[in-house]
Amino acid sequence: MTLGYRENAIPFSWKTKSGQVVGYAIEICQRLAAAVQEHLKLPRLEVRYVPVTSADRVRSILDKRIDLECGVTTNTPARRELLALGLTYFYAGARLLVREGEGILSLQDMKNKTLGLVKGTTGELVMQKHQRQHTDVWKTQLFDSTNDGVTALEQGRIDGILTDDVQLLVRARQSSRHLELVGPALSIEPLTLAFSKADRELGSLVDGEMKRLYRSGAMQEMYQRWFRSPLPELGYSLDLAPGRLLNDNFQRPSAYVADWVML
Repeated sequence: MTLGYRENAIPFSWKTKSGQVVGYAIEICQRLAAAVQEHLKLPRLEVRYVPVTSADRVRSILDKRIDLECGVTTNTPARRELLALGLTYFYAGARLLVREGEGILSLQDMKNKTLGLVKGTTGELVMQKHQRQHTDVWKTQLFDSTNDGVTALEQGRIDGILTDDVQLLVRARQSSRHLELVGPALSIEPLTLAFSKADRELGSLVDGEMKRLYRSGAMQEMYQRWFRSPLPELGYSLDLAPGRLLNDNFQRPSAYVADWVML
């Protein structure tokens, strides 16, 4: 079974310095792979990991390079047209990361500055909406990954980067520069795993097993491990409590999607 992973999407999916593929989304996918093995009554199931990016993850599924994409994919209507998506396992929000002390407190303060965006993410849509509403003008620069965008911010090549708040929080913790998240969340992003719509048997198994993980308390245990405990080889914890929407999922797991929305 082939799992697509993101090489630097801490704490959801990343490759450690020792070469292990780990993370919250990875552990969920590993549980699903074990359920596939049990369902098919296989004595052994080899799990192979394939790196994907935000730009090529959809095509990797459609081209059958991977069976499950285990990263930070927002459940949107457009993606549901192309892919099957699992139950929501986290709610993120698009926020702005900037260098401290430069007077940028919100997206409106980015007028005539350079804003970094990650290719193939909902951050582009959020930026476009705010640009239409506020008639502000931003220069934009696209990056292949959040890691590349934050590096550009550290080096002074851009003035801010807009993408999922959790990934930005991680990079701010890792940075030697003084970086800060500013302004309110600009979206509600239900994150989940993705796979082929053609594989109905896998879809049924994913739905049933994810509900079981929620009802058994296993999802809460995994959340504690990846968001409220020291991360493997990194030595720090995000110490991030689950939000109201995710707590509701813990209590009442459902395939219903509180759809992504721009605020």
